[in-house]
Amino acid sequence: MAVICKRCGRQYDVTLFQFGRSISCDCGEKLPRGAEITMGTRETEAESAGVGYLTPATEQDLHLYVIRHGKTVWNRSGRLQGSADVELNDEGREQARKLAAALGDVKFEAACSSDLRRCAETAEIILEGRDVPLVKTAALREEDYGEWTGKTYAEIAQLWPEQCEERERDRVGSRPEGGESLGELQARVLEQMDAIAAEHSRGNVLVVTHGGPAFVFFSKVMAPEGKLRGNFTVKNCAINIVARTRFGWKLLKLSDDCHLT
Repeated sequence: MAVICKRCGRQYDVTLFQFGRSISCDCGEKLPRGAEITMGTRETEAESAGVGYLTPATEQDLHLYVIRHGKTVWNRSGRLQGSADVELNDEGREQARKLAAALGDVKFEAACSSDLRRCAETAEIILEGRDVPLVKTAALREEDYGEWTGKTYAEIAQLWPEQCEERERDRVGSRPEGGESLGELQARVLEQMDAIAAEHSRGNVLVVTHGGPAFVFFSKVMAPEGKLRGNFTVKNCAINIVARTRFGWKLLKLSDDCHLT
């Protein structure tokens, strides 16, 4: 789907998100407020003015295929995995194989993943038969949940009600006992993504990580001012694509899991 400027005829991609701000075409024509537009930020003055500058991604840009690992037993039972090294279950491996088939025509210049087994194995299945080395890094690990690790949300609410209330009040700064905050998670993930962009100026790079890192990265892309957006889900082995244009990061695709169904 796309939206077309009535004045100059330029076409823009449509995503699942509504950016609650004035959005204009390059020619200055205001686009429909109800349109859900893929957008980037031209420079800081455009951001401060509250005007979205639309930047179509091109083949000359870097494209990150950001993938959440396949399912695990703990995913099925609703337990927080965090930094625990839980492996894929049979369903997760099958998801990874279907994803590999869906990405069969994509040429990857490089690949990196969290060093935890569920991500590394997902990446290895995707890269099977390709001459692309896999770099494993702790920078792409899931949020460290500390004492919450291995517990369900119901158990956490019962055991640590005050910490849960604090997390509701301060999503960015609060942290589980012995763990890390979403703000700390976002900082290390953004540093890693920027490092990838510094090393690869164009082409396709596979990035296999966890739900938390993907969430905070996409939130920053969609809301450069830093607010965490909580109205989307990053599904296991779905396809998410983020482009690095000369104007910054741009979300192209979110949680496309058609290949799994």
